[in-house]
Amino acid sequence: MITTLKRSLTLVITLLLMVVFPALCLSAGSHPDAGQTSHPKLSEQEKLTPCSQCHKDATPDIYQEWYNSVHGIANVKCFQCHGTYENLRVEPDETHCAACHNKQYLKRPKDKKCWACHPAHNFFVHK
Repeated sequence: MITTLKRSLTLVITLLLMVVFPALCLSAGSHPDAGQTSHPKLSEQEKLTPCSQCHKDATPDIYQEWYNSVHGIANVKCFQCHGTYENLRVEPDETHCAACHNKQYLKRPKDKKCWACHPAHNFFVHK
């Protein structure tokens, strides 16, 4: 049973790496708000709203890329890579990739960011 669980987990992780991570990375450099350094002001009520609720309309292409990706399917939330409205990172810190993708993070070329090879939000294996 443990072997089956390990195989299933390995398959899920592999799919995440092959499909989800590259998609997120592709969009990182071409994000419509790439010059933005902080999140626009939000009301107290809006602060309780999931990112996807607004970004479905505000950035529909990026939302759809995420939604149809392995991260979207696995319900990996925006804040896990990009932070919250209080500490928004349009371009995520690579150390956040290591939280889920530690083996791959440690084996990556040190002179490139993860999304140099793995397009953001689309999650293709390589560009």
